[in-house]
Amino acid sequence: MLSRIKVSHKLLLIYALDMIAVIFLGFSLAEEKFLSINFARRELVGIDYITTVRETLFAALAPERPPTLLSERTQALREAEARLGDGMESAPLIDAAVTATLALDHGAEAGPAVESLHRVIARIGDMSNLILDPDLDSYYTMSLVVIRFPELVETLARLRQIAGAISGGDVSGNAALAVLQGQLSAISKGIEDDLAAGIRGNPDGSLRQALSPRFAPLSAALERLNAVMAPEVIVDGLSTTEREQLTRALDDTLTEAESSWGAAATELNRLIGLRIDGFFLRMYEHFALAGILLSVILTLVLMVARRIAKPIGELAQVADQVRINNDYSLRARWDSSDEIGRLVVAFNTMLERLQTEGARRQEMAAQARAAEAQRELIAAISTPLLVVRLSDLAVIHANEPAETLLGSDGTGSWLPRIDLERLITALGDHGEVNEFEAECHGLDGTPFWALMSARHLVFQNQDAVLVIVTPINERRRMEEELRHAKIGAEKALQDLREAQHSLIQAEKMASLGGLVAGVAHEINTPVGIGLTGASTLAVETDKIRKLYQNDDMSQSDFEDYLDIANRSTRLLMSNMERAASLIQSFKQVAVDQVSDERRSFDLADYIDEVLTSLHPALRKSGIEVGVSCPSGLEIDGFPGGLSQVLTNLVLNAINHGFEDGRQGKISIAVDLPDDTTVRVRVSDDGKGIPSANLGRIFDPFFTTRRTAGGSGLGLHIVYNIVTGTLKGGIEVDSAEGIGTTFSIVFPRIADRIGARDVA
Repeated sequence: MLSRIKVSHKLLLIYALDMIAVIFLGFSLAEEKFLSINFARRELVGIDYITTVRETLFAALAPERPPTLLSERTQALREAEARLGDGMESAPLIDAAVTATLALDHGAEAGPAVESLHRVIARIGDMSNLILDPDLDSYYTMSLVVIRFPELVETLARLRQIAGAISGGDVSGNAALAVLQGQLSAISKGIEDDLAAGIRGNPDGSLRQALSPRFAPLSAALERLNAVMAPEVIVDGLSTTEREQLTRALDDTLTEAESSWGAAATELNRLIGLRIDGFFLRMYEHFALAGILLSVILTLVLMVARRIAKPIGELAQVADQVRINNDYSLRARWDSSDEIGRLVVAFNTMLERLQTEGARRQEMAAQARAAEAQRELIAAISTPLLVVRLSDLAVIHANEPAETLLGSDGTGSWLPRIDLERLITALGDHGEVNEFEAECHGLDGTPFWALMSARHLVFQNQDAVLVIVTPINERRRMEEELRHAKIGAEKALQDLREAQHSLIQAEKMASLGGLVAGVAHEINTPVGIGLTGASTLAVETDKIRKLYQNDDMSQSDFEDYLDIANRSTRLLMSNMERAASLIQSFKQVAVDQVSDERRSFDLADYIDEVLTSLHPALRKSGIEVGVSCPSGLEIDGFPGGLSQVLTNLVLNAINHGFEDGRQGKISIAVDLPDDTTVRVRVSDDGKGIPSANLGRIFDPFFTTRRTAGGSGLGLHIVYNIVTGTLKGGIEVDSAEGIGTTFSIVFPRIADRIGARDVA
């Protein structure tokens, strides 16, 4: 039966099934929501029922009541049971409560009536789902309505009964009052905790706003009641005046409890109502979502039906026209890549093959004629040409020059198979091959180097490769000699560079070693002083401890100890701070000198750190150093290189410009020729450099103090760092007897400019 239905109708049937599924799921969700709604509605019924019981309870406890009040309230209880008691299982409890309440008009005590009404409230709370409330704010409000306030009212009723009957010397009555006072305190604490928990669980703060003002008078009344029932009052017995005060406090507390209980019940009713409204809202949202989903499904089904039915109809129409007219040039049209699209493509391909089958037979004769002409053309070329079949890499044709050079037995022995496969692979990757070098074998087996080119072609209806072979033995020999010479030169240059790098690194580490020795000597003094101060403090502390343990310590001993401890602490602090400052300066400079890390730094601060690390050498030589640098000058570059340059220039001035203990001054001046460039001048008023040596001072291994241990690499390292790492330039200006000035220019931001001349 389904085979007779149109494709579009089948899709509509699928839509109908989807719609049924969505509707079923929607009604299932609605049913679940109604379960929750009915659960909450039963809670509302319980609250309504408890309200009636609560009003009866307070009517029973009223000190003065109209004669008909209890009859009216018990009648209201029976009506509430008839109207709301279905499923509550509260009828027997209501009957007992009505009996106990009506007995009050005949002089009975209020205790049995209060207890029976309390049991009714507990049963209603159990059977109306209030005990199972799922939300924190309404759960703790329920606890107040169903548990805490009934307990409070019952306790207050018992207090009032005992307070009215107790006499001054009644020991058992006083004990009962004490027990009830403890119960009252526990109930008060429970009310406070439940109220706080409910407020914390209420997300919008409405519960705090509604209940906090109503519960404040109740808390005050309970505090007054607890004050009247103080333990010392109960132990001594209640006088007539105290019993009257207790009765008034109990009446006030009952009044505030009635007000607070009613407020809590109202808020509980509101919270559950809000939950029911939320259930209905979410149910309506689910129905709306189901409707939107059904609309989307219908739209998609209609679109898919059109995308399926239309191409199938067009394909059937083209097939009928081809069957009638035998016109194989017709084509079905469809722009999809799905199964229908592939069917259309296959149908068009079939038509195309039928159309081209006749033309193919005509082309075969033309191809045979073209192959013969191709063979004749290859044979007529004087360059060695080979035609290699792609399927097995066999030679299927060779012109006369190729046969003379290589032979034409078709075995492929003219070229190793691995090289022939590399040639074919390169041809497949690039479409053509030019200047492919390989070692070939001649007709007599003699090896020779050849340069080959290759192109794809169809030769006699076979996929093949046309290979042109050009011998290059002499050129290959010359290239090999040049390659060996180049390798030797590069190795010699690398060895030279490695040797130079090793010497430079050794010079750097020697310089750093000198800094380490100087800084270690400099740090030794504050550390030694600090150790002496710490030892003194330890000795004095041990002495004062012994005096204290022997109970022989006088005020003067303690004051002397405090004075020594104060001086020792100041001595320790000042010397340790000086040692820490020296270590920090040396640490940063040392790390920078052994690394090539690029970072931003303040130039003035960094120059001070470098000079701090050189302080031992400067102090030993007696040379004064002055620095002039703009504050806040930020540099983005390589502080390690700059540190090495400044260190080498200062040490070079000390060792060469002020040798033999000569005194003088070194100046470091920084200025900005433009916004992107920094210029540093390091000047001294030493003995200067002879003019004959000025052109050689940056050469490696040039030194005038080789017999005194000079390596000749200090200024060479400076030149390499300035022009290489710092991408700058360096110049020297010197006159004998006057002094020397080194001018260094480098960019503020590294890599912005290259090596440059000093302006």
